[in-house]
Amino acid sequence: MIPPSFADFVILCTSRHDSTPDYLETCAMSSVLMLARRRILRLLQVGSQRITGCRLECSPFSSTALKTFLSIGLLVVQRSIDRMLRDQEKLNSSDALSAFFSFANLWDRMRFFGNDMRLASLLLFETFDKWSQVRASDESSSEIDQILVAMEKRLRKLVKTVSTADSRLCLSSSDRDRLTRLLAEFDAGSSRKNHLLSESTSYDKNTTLLDHLREPLPKESYLGNQFQLEDVPKECYMNKFRAHIALEKSPWLYVENYMGSGKEASQCSAEQLIESWNWHGKIKETLERLMKERVQNPLRTIVNVLPTAEMAKMILDSLKAYELVGPILRTVHSKFVERLGIDETEMWSSVFADYVALFDDEEISRLHTHREWWIKCCRRAGIHPSHQIPFEDFHSDTRQQIATFLTQAVMEACKFPSLNKRGSTQMLDAFSLRNVAIEEESRITDEGRVTLSKMLAINTKLINLLDEHPFEYIVFPTHQLPMTIPPRPWCDGGIGGPEYTRRTMILRNLAEYKHIDINTQMQKRLKSPVQARPVFDALNQLGSTPWRINEPMLDVLCQVFEMSSDASRAELLDTLSVPLRSDTVEVPEFKDFFGEAVQLGEVDKARYADYSRRKAEAIKKRNELNSLWYWMKYRIVLARHFRGQTLFFPHNMDFRGRVYPISPYLSHMGDDVNRCILKFAKGRPLGDHGFQWLKLHCINLTGKMKRDSIADRLTEADRLLDEMVDSANHPLDGRGWWLESEEPWQTLAACMELRDALAFPGKIEEFVSHLAVHQDGSCNGLQHYAALGRDKEGGREVNLLSSPTPNDVYSSVATRVEQKRLEDEKGGPNMEIARRLREAMPQPVPRKVIKQTVMTTVYGVTLYGAALQIKRQLKALDIDNDDTAKFAQYLTHKTFASLHDAFTCSMKLKDWFRDCAKGVSDLLRTMEWVTPLGLPVVQPYVVAKEKQGRVIHVPVSTKQVGAFPPNLVHSLDSCHMMLTSVDCSRRGITFAAVHDCFWTHASTVDEMSRLCREQFVRLHKEPIVQQSSSNPYFVITLLSVLV
Repeated sequence: MIPPSFADFVILCTSRHDSTPDYLETCAMSSVLMLARRRILRLLQVGSQRITGCRLECSPFSSTALKTFLSIGLLVVQRSIDRMLRDQEKLNSSDALSAFFSFANLWDRMRFFGNDMRLASLLLFETFDKWSQVRASDESSSEIDQILVAMEKRLRKLVKTVSTADSRLCLSSSDRDRLTRLLAEFDAGSSRKNHLLSESTSYDKNTTLLDHLREPLPKESYLGNQFQLEDVPKECYMNKFRAHIALEKSPWLYVENYMGSGKEASQCSAEQLIESWNWHGKIKETLERLMKERVQNPLRTIVNVLPTAEMAKMILDSLKAYELVGPILRTVHSKFVERLGIDETEMWSSVFADYVALFDDEEISRLHTHREWWIKCCRRAGIHPSHQIPFEDFHSDTRQQIATFLTQAVMEACKFPSLNKRGSTQMLDAFSLRNVAIEEESRITDEGRVTLSKMLAINTKLINLLDEHPFEYIVFPTHQLPMTIPPRPWCDGGIGGPEYTRRTMILRNLAEYKHIDINTQMQKRLKSPVQARPVFDALNQLGSTPWRINEPMLDVLCQVFEMSSDASRAELLDTLSVPLRSDTVEVPEFKDFFGEAVQLGEVDKARYADYSRRKAEAIKKRNELNSLWYWMKYRIVLARHFRGQTLFFPHNMDFRGRVYPISPYLSHMGDDVNRCILKFAKGRPLGDHGFQWLKLHCINLTGKMKRDSIADRLTEADRLLDEMVDSANHPLDGRGWWLESEEPWQTLAACMELRDALAFPGKIEEFVSHLAVHQDGSCNGLQHYAALGRDKEGGREVNLLSSPTPNDVYSSVATRVEQKRLEDEKGGPNMEIARRLREAMPQPVPRKVIKQTVMTTVYGVTLYGAALQIKRQLKALDIDNDDTAKFAQYLTHKTFASLHDAFTCSMKLKDWFRDCAKGVSDLLRTMEWVTPLGLPVVQPYVVAKEKQGRVIHVPVSTKQVGAFPPNLVHSLDSCHMMLTSVDCSRRGITFAAVHDCFWTHASTVDEMSRLCREQFVRLHKEPIVQQSSSNPYFVITLLSVLV
């Protein structure tokens, strides 16, 4: 679905330029509706070109969008007439009279679609009625009265089926009061049964997987409100609410920079430098000049929404935030909302005041999910639970035009002074366009891919200058930040959350899926409002878990980060994944390498090639360190900013249902550093077994006892307690036990929690712990395959069967590979390569050589990709010669064969899935399925092609086939996590997740682990494979291929 162009409403509502028809002032109703009509007819004409060869519906204009478009159009005109009533001259003008008769001529021919359009028509009728009463009486008055009587007669019939509670229209509180009064006058209120008040909010009764989640837990079994914070009462949330809404309406958050690089801060900041270069004034002048040259809409209209000086300032701030177009378009939308007269702060305040009771009342949290309670609160306030201001999205062609325009303005306006070789000052361009090769990690395989992207590049000399003059503030886009109040819940259809005044899509619509809108495709396949509700409830639970910054850990991190200018600390920094500053890397210069007197022509070719290689490697390393260093700095800056505050991390999904926090900078879903600086805001006493789990957590993080029993791990933890306490007390000047861990930062956080528990003056069971304790999955992809295929031997390898010690599938496969190598060494076609490999690697095949390949096989890694993985591991073992690639290919084939030996049923099932996808793809169809929790999944790997005047979506066969098995497993893995999340929430257990790694308090690890196992069994008791093979779409499609 392509929504109606928001630019049309900009023209209607906010245009300031003289050459643009001012619909609001002249109120030419026929022109307004003609504009809407032209837009609708054009879009419907495009939509009439039926897509063939692919089931994806691509009608660009749905009935819902059509209704919204017309409703907003009527509301816009009503607003303009309402303003006209305040101006005696205008209300008696010929324009007003012309507008009324234009509207009257269209009235009898208009089709009043749905609830919102009828409500807008009722408001518009009342406004015209007022106008007729206050305008000066003349020869037209009698005719106006007759027309209004006829309008009222028709309107009385129409409004018998409307309700303000069902409205998604942009209605202010005064609008709602007026409509309530008008409906009462029209005697329509009692004749309608309110849809919202009668709508059930429970789960689909036909989904047996959810039977145990339908009723609230009894009071005696409920562990308490896991979202309730004793130091954050309801009043505190209300105080934060208005500040948060103001932040949502602002494009950026200015955060004080952290000068922790080890360098002295300059006396002159980057902001002062830029001000001295007058970039603001230059951008303003350039905008004014370019606007004279560019007169077409919608570009001219959108740029003219803001005064030129304000637009210039926004462009300047956008450059600092590395996001040029998005913030400006969001500000344009805010102007649209202002002109509609909507006070969103007022509208949502009453709902939020009611909603936060869930975070303060144990009984409410026991009886309701976030979604259910939100709906109740909205019903009481007379607001639709999924209400959102429409038309926030701009068409891609409009975005492209604006991006091109703003880029040209920036490149022409922004210059800076620099000394040339002669010592004189010259003005250089600050920015230029550059094609950048971006290496991206594939979501399907390990090969990755390289794409070319045109980017706005910063002049290297300017970068060096700004490095000496740091910015005083770092600018962050507000829509990418954690929230300081509970997020708005996702409701039916994945509509609603998490922000209160801005629309966010529940599925991440990535640029690589540019040919289809995956959110629209998902929503089209929802057959009823009850479908996929547990998916939305899980997202709401995850996003509502309160967090805080772990301040002692942040302090240690800052200390280490300040070492990043000291190259002598490289080993420590590398251990702790903290990058050196880029200026610690020396790039060899020609004269330094060859000598002052040597000329280029005198240099030996081999030596010059060595110099070029070293220089290229140094530049590459410097650029990589620069990116990593600033990424680390941004996280530290944000963590320092949010110190002492309660944080919430709203979540959304990819098209498979895999869940991610929306904030890219600061969240628990990140590396070791990200995770160590966060802790649960709510603490729980350790209880009977919590201290044991703290010790186990600390040992587990080291990664050194993965195959040992829990009893052995506890014994080792007790032996190392003194080392743990020393690490906590002296992280940088002690014995440094924590530095030997696989996850050193999280290990240090666990050491500090253990120290605090041991130092607690009361019973250790009463110590209130805030640390998140992890339970990590054991090669989850293979677990799901083993369960789907009822593969007992494979299930044993990945710990689906009970065992006194954990099995390690990676070691098991490595042992099988080694056995195959030994057999090849005795003779056969692979004898020579096997013996040469023995010379290079005499020890048995190490676990780490094949670990990544085993892990990614389930996610669709190819033989080529697997060979690259193993080749990297061989190089890490210093096996780097002409035979390395051959060794990698040999080990890859043996690894795949060993996996088939260990997981025979699982691998056959995977091959069957691929065959199914191949058959579907051959029919030019995309692979689709519905997860056990009801989420429709459509693989978006298609390209748009034009054939015989029609645009068709052609599936990319290689991706459709290769991605189906891993995507299916990812969707099942996400279902398992969501079931565990909803069940934990129902029981009052704090829960967070990083895909297959589940987090909770130390005191509730046992309970969460039990629920995790129960939900896995429940999920796989469903006949998932049988349902797939008997799915009508699946069967019909495959039979067509086979026949």
